[in-house]
Amino acid sequence: MAEAGTTATDGTPVAKQRQRSKQVWNNRSGWDALYQDAYDYVLPNRRPGGQGKSKHPAQMIFDMTGPSSAMHCAGEIQRQVFPVSSPFICETGPLLAQRLPADQKKVLDRALNGVASFVYPFFKTGDFDTSMHEMCTDLTIGTGVLLPLKGPSINDPLRFVCISQDEVAIAQDAWARINYVSWKRMNLGREAIIEAWPKGEFSDSFRKAAVAKPYEEITVYQDFYRLPDGRWRFCAYLEKDGGFIVQETYRTQPIAVARFYRWPGEAYGRGPVLFALPTIKTANKAQELALKAAAIQLLGIWGFRAGGTFNPDTVRVGPGEFWPMQSTGGVLGPDVQRLDPASGRLDIARMVISNQQSQIREALLDTRVFDDGGTPASASEMALIAQQNAKVHLGAYGRLNRETVAVIVPRAMEILNEWGILPNLMSFNELLVSMHINSPMAAALKADQLMAAQNYYNLAATLLGPDRANEKVSVDRFLDHARQVLLVPPDLATTPEEEQQAVADNTKRQEQAMLAEAAVKAAPNMVNAVAQAEAA
Repeated sequence: MAEAGTTATDGTPVAKQRQRSKQVWNNRSGWDALYQDAYDYVLPNRRPGGQGKSKHPAQMIFDMTGPSSAMHCAGEIQRQVFPVSSPFICETGPLLAQRLPADQKKVLDRALNGVASFVYPFFKTGDFDTSMHEMCTDLTIGTGVLLPLKGPSINDPLRFVCISQDEVAIAQDAWARINYVSWKRMNLGREAIIEAWPKGEFSDSFRKAAVAKPYEEITVYQDFYRLPDGRWRFCAYLEKDGGFIVQETYRTQPIAVARFYRWPGEAYGRGPVLFALPTIKTANKAQELALKAAAIQLLGIWGFRAGGTFNPDTVRVGPGEFWPMQSTGGVLGPDVQRLDPASGRLDIARMVISNQQSQIREALLDTRVFDDGGTPASASEMALIAQQNAKVHLGAYGRLNRETVAVIVPRAMEILNEWGILPNLMSFNELLVSMHINSPMAAALKADQLMAAQNYYNLAATLLGPDRANEKVSVDRFLDHARQVLLVPPDLATTPEEEQQAVADNTKRQEQAMLAEAAVKAAPNMVNAVAQAEAA
């Protein structure tokens, strides 16, 4: 339901909303220089603010390790946390799982996962994967923002948009939870604003200006903030004049704000690029000096005697060139001679740069195998690196799962419910209903749980024997626990009817195998009996 006017339905006047937004943007200004420094040395071709031109062109980059590894870092984050081909899983939460019998828990898990399986195909239209990669690119530097949108029709019900982090300002409540997100668009024309909200409320002067100057760009704010009852409100308004163009209220958080690292008390994130930035600058400067040293060794530093026989302004430096001069030697020495010894140690520069490049790749999660002339890493070494990556960045990956999947999926379900595609809207409570992406990193984070359970089962089998291990360990609950840890979808587990049928089939197969074995053993006796009968 959309509403508009100079006062919000919760009593907030548009002037107060502008004042709040202005304060949030003032608080963000201190982060611009920090992020811009990373853009200069890592993503120099980025166009901040959507203005169509780069504020800092790529004139400072001499080493490509930072930019190349940053793009690999974005792809690695997406692969580890938001894989393209793996769905999310909904299951019984830990508190509810303790109260339900094992058979009832299996039934509830299958029902919850049925809802997830129904919703997941709407994430595979292409918008989610591309927008997620764009968000991961921003995550490498600081903060990633993803907005699920209601599509234009029931044939296209759900869309995803990545918002550039330099267009977003964030505020937190007293407990450091995000409760306010302001999206400032500076590159929209008046006609585009009317097309975005055709049912919005616009003043007569604005509509006349939209006809006279439809493509003149103005600033429009789109704010998302949490209400005291837990719902969220969206409102759009112009920077200086007019009231609210449109307002909407949502039951779920409508926008996901993700941070790879976050310092206590800070609203904005710090990505791996910020931590690797000193080394990136050092490698960049070392590469610049090495290139200058190489240029000196190739071309040299030359000197000439100002005796009127050689004019450097009229001669050309190059192979096969002839320089007119009256003398090339004498008591004072040659008229033109090379001054530098041309004995620079470029091998030392290469060693220093190679060491810096390795540190950059490690900081930016760049685990690619590079042919540096040494012994290539083995498969076990690469697996160990991935395992160490999961342990080192445990908090970061857990935060990404909480700030993205836990926000995007409920909002997508609310949009599908508004279209009437999803009849019932599921409410998520981490203690009652858990949700996670079936990703490699999630599996790596849960590997320790499975290892502990497996070690206990092996100990029981060693002490009591394999046939008596089920006296101390419930095989059904052990397998269900292993399925949850390995992030196997619940619908792969057998139903009670399928389990009974499988037991009957296995019993029949065993009986047939025993009969066949008995027939094989009895065959010699039968042959002897037939032979004795014929002899008699």
